[in-house]
Amino acid sequence: MPKYRLLSALIAVASAGQLQAQETAQPEEALDSAAMEEIVVQGVRQAELNARERERDKDAFSSIIATDDVGNFADQNVAESLQRLPGITLQKSEGEGKFVTVRGLGPGFVTVSMNGNELASAGEDSRAFALDALPADMLGSIEVIKALTPDMDLNSIGGTVNVNTVSAFDRKGDSVKIKAQGNYQSYKEEFNPKVAINGTHLFADDTIGVGYSASYEDRSSVVYQVQHHSDSLPRYITPDVSTLPEEYVGDPMLIPFRYEARQEDAERTRTSGSLDLGWRPTENAEYYAKASYTKYDDLDMAMREYYRFGQAGSGDIVYIDNDSGLFGLVDTDLQQQFFIQDGTSETTAFSIGGENRFANDWTLDYDFAHSIGEWTKPDGRRVQFRTRDLPMLGVAGPGYIQGQVVSPDVLEALSGSSSLPQSGGYGGLNGYQEGERRQTNLLYDNIFIEDSFREDTIDQVSLNLQKDFADSDFINYVKTGFTVKQRDRYRNKDRWSVIPGDYTNGCDGDAECLQLAGARLGDFATFSPAHPDIQQDFITYDEAERLLDITTPIAKYTDPLRSGQDSVKDDYTLTEDTAAAYFMGEFQLSENSTLIAGVRWEKTDFTSTGNLSIRNDRFEVANEAAVLDIAVPMEGADSAYDDFFPSLHYRYEPREDILVRAALWTSFTRPSFNEARAFADFSGRIEVCNDIEGSANYGECSDSPTDIGAQSLDDLSAESKNFYVSPDNVINLGNPTLTAMKSVNFDTSITWYASDDLYLQAAFFYKDISDFIVDVSGVASSFEDMPVQIPVDQVTEFYFPPGQVYNDVNLTTNGDEATVYGVELSYSQYFESGLFVQSNMTLIDSTANVGDTIRADEIQLPDQADTTVNFTLGWENDFVSLRLISNYRSKVLERIGSCSQADIDADAALGLPQNCATWADIYDDDTFSLDAKATYQFNDDIQFYFDAINLTEDKSFKYFEGNEYSRGNMMFESEDFGTSFQVGVNYRFM
Repeated sequence: MPKYRLLSALIAVASAGQLQAQETAQPEEALDSAAMEEIVVQGVRQAELNARERERDKDAFSSIIATDDVGNFADQNVAESLQRLPGITLQKSEGEGKFVTVRGLGPGFVTVSMNGNELASAGEDSRAFALDALPADMLGSIEVIKALTPDMDLNSIGGTVNVNTVSAFDRKGDSVKIKAQGNYQSYKEEFNPKVAINGTHLFADDTIGVGYSASYEDRSSVVYQVQHHSDSLPRYITPDVSTLPEEYVGDPMLIPFRYEARQEDAERTRTSGSLDLGWRPTENAEYYAKASYTKYDDLDMAMREYYRFGQAGSGDIVYIDNDSGLFGLVDTDLQQQFFIQDGTSETTAFSIGGENRFANDWTLDYDFAHSIGEWTKPDGRRVQFRTRDLPMLGVAGPGYIQGQVVSPDVLEALSGSSSLPQSGGYGGLNGYQEGERRQTNLLYDNIFIEDSFREDTIDQVSLNLQKDFADSDFINYVKTGFTVKQRDRYRNKDRWSVIPGDYTNGCDGDAECLQLAGARLGDFATFSPAHPDIQQDFITYDEAERLLDITTPIAKYTDPLRSGQDSVKDDYTLTEDTAAAYFMGEFQLSENSTLIAGVRWEKTDFTSTGNLSIRNDRFEVANEAAVLDIAVPMEGADSAYDDFFPSLHYRYEPREDILVRAALWTSFTRPSFNEARAFADFSGRIEVCNDIEGSANYGECSDSPTDIGAQSLDDLSAESKNFYVSPDNVINLGNPTLTAMKSVNFDTSITWYASDDLYLQAAFFYKDISDFIVDVSGVASSFEDMPVQIPVDQVTEFYFPPGQVYNDVNLTTNGDEATVYGVELSYSQYFESGLFVQSNMTLIDSTANVGDTIRADEIQLPDQADTTVNFTLGWENDFVSLRLISNYRSKVLERIGSCSQADIDADAALGLPQNCATWADIYDDDTFSLDAKATYQFNDDIQFYFDAINLTEDKSFKYFEGNEYSRGNMMFESEDFGTSFQVGVNYRFM
């Protein structure tokens, strides 16, 4: 029995009666004219009505973004549209939405598919798909499915974002639309063009449909950033310089490890196209072929100025003021880097399939899909200039970090010191010049080259068979099917990072190369970046490219075989073969209620290869291209797991304007590629211990073997056993034995379709996630007990004692559990005056146990915002549409510091919260943005639009939680991307 749509049926009957009356009254010529006239409705209201209709017809609870009747989205890109849906938040990069979080679960928990098939993604080593590569112009609709049925891919605890390309059968007619747009960003101060076309055509009595799209966009932007070091944590300091007049007595200060001011100049080019071919030879058969292509070129020029507080060690702390947050150091570095990175991400997808209906009540559909994602970044490059041994002041607080090179006299006056050590880089002929933006004496002391490639390929076959029971009062249909998917992925990254003056043999006698290997910043043309916090001039782009071109042979000379640790530790290949089968049915419980019940079986076989890598450069000789780093392939790392995932989906329509849904369903999320790939590396230089009894250094350990008695590599070998690898080395480990996280989910909602002008919805959801995957730091383990076999038996250069326990192993493992629960509220109303309101609010809470070795207490789930509010106030008539759009998101926990019970106990003895690093929790602060959008319908075919984005000049701001020793929060990162404006025109030909 079909689902009841009483209101729709009444409208259809009424329309039929009205049409019959008109047929009686009108002459035949008028009827022909009326039949030929196309009635289309444009605007925000019509787009929302179309979305509501599709949401209501879905078996599963979904939020949908649809176009109006002529194919116009209310927003210009996918990310902007998604962030206006309930339960959705965005992760932005340089001012543009990139990844989506659904109901508090981050991008790794959300699958992105196109036309129902998962898209390959090579841009990251997570499973997250970057939405900034998808232009809205190639799409017909966007849907977020929040409660999945057994016939869907269940690898998505958060939900699934499915984008559908333009289809002629969906649009139900011929259309051609061209868009021309200009974008202006306030900091870049130049216009960027975009052109797009999409269309649909029906042929052969509407049995053949063609849909297509193509778009091209250039977008340049400038982003200003201030950042703490991305990996190193803040540290405690107390004044300890030897020249203090008296020993410091007082509380320590928690200060930033480093201060960075960055200006990112990005030039991004997006190219896309899609083709949708459909054939309906009969009412009972349909065949299709769909293809899409997206290309995203990203030229990024980054100027980074570093104030390296972390270089100041014991005996270098001069001054602290706990009230103001001001501190003074010596032996610090001022460093500049000019990065040039040109990356290209390409995704190609196609699918072929069809649907056949036979014997009146059987439906068979089938699909083959192929998707390949490729990321290439050849010749990423950087030049670096630096001055060492500088006196420096720093200050940090809730919303800022600052650093400044100062005269030794300043620090002496603040501290009362008579003189300062380790400050010889200031002043003189070759030192830092006070008051000068152009620091001519900064030494060219590093060249960095990186070639990076990723490829991700997915092949998928699926088949579904459905039996309808039109004459049954209880069973509507039963459905079964299967999906087989194969995924192959690889990554290859090669990196060179050297001091040019140490390897001048790489110049091969070239005079200019030899000269520039020891150059200083004053040898080049410079300019002043626009970033207000960058204090010194930088080498120009043209001069940086010239310097790189001439001295790159030095870098390539040092590792011609690309066998250094940095060139092998991130390389991997992996294969993921999955199979799924399901059975489900829909049951008519009453005239106005149905239940979908079913179960899906999923099986995963995972295999990965990678490398054990060890840095071993202590016996390398300057100016010789002999890399001694160690790389041993890790073969045969694999895992296999399977499970059954049942679900129930209930639907109840007590009235034609009320819809109630409830679902109890199960799903899973596979580990990210970076978590599950095979790899093991010793962080930094490997530390060894002297085991020669009677030696003056017996029992001592160091990462500099010559300091503890080693004379050559032979002394360290596994054969000699005179030295053994220290148990205090830090080992980073991948874990191919990880299994998928599993979740039991409950969703319920009630929707009131009061009229076309009034819509209200309330939804509640709950997720109980088991086998939650966590990063574990500082685990004690022997090689024999690690989750993957480490081939140290093939390393002859060092001796690894059998059964030795290593005290600091970092890996990813299946941990405890997490829970998420929340409420979504939506309200939309259109008034006779033309005013309208669109709004939604999501309230979420969560708890996660990440394991006692990481955190003794429960935490909030990372990437989850407690509160998200979207509110739009607008006015619209037949010609003009105006909207003021606001978005609020509360703070988000991004990263946690470790705090085990052992850390708490150690701090109790110390009297200082040093080991229990809850102060190192990183939050992305709350945000509020305001956009304005306007459209003017010049005639039936021409529409002009104007967008003003981020009128509030909202900044992304992240901070460490901090404590009383940092005076509260301490900035981790701020990103200022300014305001952008867009003006454009849509022209419809038919």
